[in-house]
Amino acid sequence: MTRLMKHRHPNHYALIVALCAMLTVAVFGCGPGWEGYDDQYSEVTDFTGGVWEGDERVYVVLGDTEVEVVLEGMDQHDFNGAPAVLLSEVILQSSLADAPELYRYNLTATDGYDLFIKRYEDLSLLPSWEEMKHGYLYYDSRYDDLTSGWTKNPWGSAECAYSVKWMNHGVITLYSQE
Repeated sequence: MTRLMKHRHPNHYALIVALCAMLTVAVFGCGPGWEGYDDQYSEVTDFTGGVWEGDERVYVVLGDTEVEVVLEGMDQHDFNGAPAVLLSEVILQSSLADAPELYRYNLTATDGYDLFIKRYEDLSLLPSWEEMKHGYLYYDSRYDDLTSGWTKNPWGSAECAYSVKWMNHGVITLYSQE
């Protein structure tokens, strides 16, 4: 027995630990999946009947065209107790896209955070038009600025990447899916 133990290579122990870790992942999984995070998504009440009163604005870009969209006067919603406007309404207000469902949407904050870069420059990971209908720009008192928030999305635990802070004067860029 001691002779056998003398000839064991130290990497055998590392291999055993690695196999145990792989078995644990296979048995217990890597997390709950997207639907497992549903309770962490935000709730929004229906349109409050009011309008946005602040001077906040975002820029919507398609190709070489940039349009400033002032939020003042847009329908205001309640996003977790904070005033909010729908991202889809911001896009419609810009009048840049005749068929908004043909695009993916990138959000770039004033601090330089760029969702497209954060999501590996993969267009398929940017919000679609359907997702933009469930996205909001809301007044985030933690930052005294606008933040994007979502009531429904397919991003699971990556949702925090899509909560883009400092969007007052930020940019929403439309990218063709074709």
